[in-house]
Amino acid sequence: MRRPVLLRGKLALITAFVVAVAIAGISVVTWLTTEHNLRTQLDRSLLVSVPPPRIQIRCDEGVPAEGLRQVLQGIQTLSLGGRTCAPPGVDPVVTSTADFVTTPALRDGVTESGAEARVLLQPMSTGEVLILSRGTAEIDTTLTTLAGVLAAVSIFGVLLVTGTGLWLTRRALAPMERLTETAEHIARTEDLTTPVTVDGHDEVGRLGRAFTSMTAALAESRRRQRNLVNDAAHELRTPLTSLRTNIDLLVRSERTGRALPQRAEVLDRLQAQSQEFSDLVTELVVLARDDRELAGEPVDLAQVIDRAVERARSRADDHLFDVDRAEWSTVGDAAALERSVLNLLDNAVKFSPACSTITVRSKPGWLTVSDEGPGVPFEQRNSAFERFWRAPEARGLPGSGLGLAIVADVVAAHGGSARFVPRPRGASVRVDLPHH
Repeated sequence: MRRPVLLRGKLALITAFVVAVAIAGISVVTWLTTEHNLRTQLDRSLLVSVPPPRIQIRCDEGVPAEGLRQVLQGIQTLSLGGRTCAPPGVDPVVTSTADFVTTPALRDGVTESGAEARVLLQPMSTGEVLILSRGTAEIDTTLTTLAGVLAAVSIFGVLLVTGTGLWLTRRALAPMERLTETAEHIARTEDLTTPVTVDGHDEVGRLGRAFTSMTAALAESRRRQRNLVNDAAHELRTPLTSLRTNIDLLVRSERTGRALPQRAEVLDRLQAQSQEFSDLVTELVVLARDDRELAGEPVDLAQVIDRAVERARSRADDHLFDVDRAEWSTVGDAAALERSVLNLLDNAVKFSPACSTITVRSKPGWLTVSDEGPGVPFEQRNSAFERFWRAPEARGLPGSGLGLAIVADVVAAHGGSARFVPRPRGASVRVDLPHH
């Protein structure tokens, strides 16, 4: 099975490739520049070595040529008839009719011994062409040596950059590797409390902090779900037992054929308990809903209050509702806010005596719901907004203990808060919401 290339390996290879291309480009430019400079110097040396016009070169005399041979490897003349003349000891350049020029010219040539040479063709006043030549063997040797040096330096540089790149990328990506190992550990063990140790203020550090925040949020969400399930299971145990007892009574009566004296009462209890279960399921669904599922639209709070009061009035026709609200709005979920206000009204009705007054007041940014019941002791006011919490004196009353918890969650999701406020008689809950 082919092993995948790690990110640090890819970065090192990319870096090595880029550096290799850069070194190759620099080497080629260096070699070409050196070649040009060496050949230019050779051409200049040929041009400055042209003898004065008064010097005559004879094929049978070697003295004039000896002085020039300190600089030149070859000197010869070319007559109009194609005859060449070179002093003794000179390796003459192979000529052709094209070498009989009328203006000075520089060309590449080959001597009779096969050596490559640079040739200067200089017309003379005698009608002949003076040919000065110098071998390019030294230049070729220098360029060959330079090419070998550049190739060695390029290979060494690429290897050095590759190794350094691997080392640097390994160090730079070490936090990323730790983060990957932590993520794999969390995925394998589902332990969201595993700490993520990533330092720094670069992109990897930001990713580590974001990952830490994400796992913390997931752990908190899981904790809330687990608590909700545990609390729901605990609260459902008693009503389920009661429901099962009543059903068992009816089943035993049917099987034995004996009439159940309290049959009507048992059926009434079953009907009430089924309604309680229905309400509890609805409230659990509301609590389990993610805040992001809430709408974010303009909401007219006056209409929300009116609808909630109308629903509460239909359920409690033996109570009076004193409503005084101003026109104002917020941004959020109208249905969720109406459910919260209705929960406050239902709570007030449940704990108020018959024919008492439920007072609703609302101004831009806040609303209050007050009753004339026994109130909530100061030390229990914070606990009243917890899930499934019920006052000791209210445990015999219908309800799930989720009403105020739903109010607190919904209001918090809208950027507001809910709390009890002092009141001479009864209880009063104030809800603060952003005003738009």
